[in-house]
Amino acid sequence: MSVVRRPEHPRRSVLGFLIAVATATVAMVVVSACGSIPNDSSPQPIKSFQREGATNAAPVPQADMDPEALVRAFLKSTVDPDSGHDAARAFLTPVASQQWDDRGDALILDEISIFVDQRNEDSVRMRLTGDNVGTLMSDGQLLPASGRVETSISLTRQGDQWRIDGPLPNGAMIDRDQFDNTYRPVSLYFSDRTGRRLVPDPRWFYAGQATEPTALVNRLIAGPAADLSAAVDSGFPSGATLRGPVVGLAGGGVRVDLNGIGNASSRDRTVLAAQIVWTLDGADISGPYVIDADGAPLAAERASGWQPADLRSFDPDAVPSTDVGLNVVTGGALRAVTDTATVPVRGPLGSSRDVRAATISDSGARVAAVRTAGDRRLECVIGDYGGDVGPIVSGVSITRPSFGADENAVWVVVDGKPVQWQRDDDGTQTVPVEASSIPTVARGAITEMQIAPDGVRAALVVGGQIVFAVLSTNAEGQVSLTSPRIAAYNIGNRAVSLDWASPTTLVIAREAPESPVVQLSINGTPAVGLLSGNVSPPVRAVVANSSTIYVGDQRGVMRLGSNNGQPDQYWTEVEPAMVAGAIPVLP
Repeated sequence: MSVVRRPEHPRRSVLGFLIAVATATVAMVVVSACGSIPNDSSPQPIKSFQREGATNAAPVPQADMDPEALVRAFLKSTVDPDSGHDAARAFLTPVASQQWDDRGDALILDEISIFVDQRNEDSVRMRLTGDNVGTLMSDGQLLPASGRVETSISLTRQGDQWRIDGPLPNGAMIDRDQFDNTYRPVSLYFSDRTGRRLVPDPRWFYAGQATEPTALVNRLIAGPAADLSAAVDSGFPSGATLRGPVVGLAGGGVRVDLNGIGNASSRDRTVLAAQIVWTLDGADISGPYVIDADGAPLAAERASGWQPADLRSFDPDAVPSTDVGLNVVTGGALRAVTDTATVPVRGPLGSSRDVRAATISDSGARVAAVRTAGDRRLECVIGDYGGDVGPIVSGVSITRPSFGADENAVWVVVDGKPVQWQRDDDGTQTVPVEASSIPTVARGAITEMQIAPDGVRAALVVGGQIVFAVLSTNAEGQVSLTSPRIAAYNIGNRAVSLDWASPTTLVIAREAPESPVVQLSINGTPAVGLLSGNVSPPVRAVVANSSTIYVGDQRGVMRLGSNNGQPDQYWTEVEPAMVAGAIPVLP
């Protein structure tokens, strides 16, 4: 049996293109009603957040700028948030600068057009239009957006130069190209409610900032983004602060000096250290990480500093090792794929002729499947991989199950309604998942729901659209899908299957001849099309892990991964699974 194993450190591996596709360079592509997908025929890892100046610094007013050039330069300069957008205020008259409230969210604009509505020797009134392709929240979270923006801008001549005069909309409007060149994404990490796993919270930082580690830790202290607040925790107590900037150490590493940690428990201190260490490590800010709290080491045994190895159990990219590799559903049975053949999995799922879909837990220990149960009904069953299975729920329609972060919990949509099956010391139960928020962003049937490996985010196919939501639990224990949003506006409504390649990356199959397989980050950037030259649409299913994507097209199962440390340049056939209708299954 072929086994796909995780690289020791995927964020620095070429296989990391499946974890962090190169959306930084195509971050704000034009989106259209037809859902165009940018192609990246040779995916590469996103560049790590580097401590360097902006690659395209904010412009300054020039004496020979005409009104249109000055307005375009102003929109480029708004990318620099330092000192209350001081760079952008250089393009304004003193009165306009005083009146402009730059606080709050910023609109990312593409395809900007400027029209002159009225002009005389000393004043110009212009009309600016552009495509809103993203909203940069005040906390650095980037949300996909769509629609047309139009606003009026007045200019006046001061001496021999033009300046923007008159009221400006609140917040900032940023030129998309300038945003691409000067902002970088970084994942902040918070803990799930169990305190055992870290959950990524992507934020965008201006590359011209001089104190990135300080900015990162301050953002951690400020807490998670609003959509995650009901689903994650933080080791930082209320009132915690930095005593001063994060400073580099002579022998390498950094010192983080905190205040207000008080009598936090050892568990909370460990979670706090994990948040800092994995956030800074992911931003390529190397350790050791000396963390002090209220004038003393955060943990006495780590007075000389923490390293990622000290907090390996919190590694946000860790994948349990397993000997279970690629499986397929074919002929109504679950079969394991070896180098030369497919063989039935032991137990009833391997000998069945009724299996419609299946999923395997990350550890390879458990399997959940959907099979026909007679009288036009389906049932979802669960059990040990290769062992007996038992039913947990039945219905007329059931989506492919998802384990998420815990092999003792299975998520599935039954007759259009999400449910969760869970097993604990008190037994098992199946409970409904409150999902009334989903129709507020997308209409139609939920045909797929997959839970992220961290167990906090859900990705759904709703009427063919991709929707992100957060799994929140209230004080009474009710689980809800909250804060739903369209995951990307350039996918359209033709999605048929999806899977999480990592906690930050989704792979999607679309019923479309062009870009039938796309990759999407949770960081707010549009989807990017993967190679499609030798895929034979329609693609009916997709599964992925940190190193490989498998799809089921009309001929069988195809694979995209890497060879000799380089990304594949085309899909390759999984020869034993080249059977029409075969559906790939991965832990």
